Amino acid sequence: MKKTTVLGIGNILWADEGFGPRVVARLEERNAVSAGTVVGADLVDGGTQGLYLLPLIQDTARLVVFDAVDFAKKPGEIVVLRDEEIPAYFGQRPLSLHQTAFTDVLAAASLTNAMPEAVTLIGVQYGNIDEWGGGLSPAVAAAIDRAIEIGLNELESWKEATYA
Repeated sequence: MKKTTVLGIGNILWADEGFGPRVVARLEERNAVSAGTVVGADLVDGGTQGLYLLPLIQDTARLVVFDAVDFAKKPGEIVVLRDEEIPAYFGQRPLSLHQTAFTDVLAAASLTNAMPEAVTLIGVQYGNIDEWGGGLSPAVAAAIDRAIEIGLNELESWKEATYA
């Protein structure tokens, strides 16, 4: 049986790029998912695994992704995209697997006919991804709790929905 997965992607060593993994860490600290909010959801710190995340995506029925993104908005602003709203395409050829974008992973899952039934991206507009070793900027750090609230609400709504 396919599962529900909560995935944080990004690199904690590059300031705001670490938003996704830090959200997953906060969810783990709070036992927000395993405490019964969503029974059976897996929390995954996807880091910078790129295409290595493909088997996880292919084996997931419902997926919530937390990531720092560039929506050309004010730093810390949250944008939620669902299913077809999320771009799934192969971009330019990367120099290494560490440069694989999550959109490439979704494209690969689509090509293998193994996309999750439902995908929600909860993205925060980053302000600083150039500072090596830095923590989250204040605006992005302040967005974590709101992003978690949005994610938990999404997971709760899926408990009521039926999927193929």
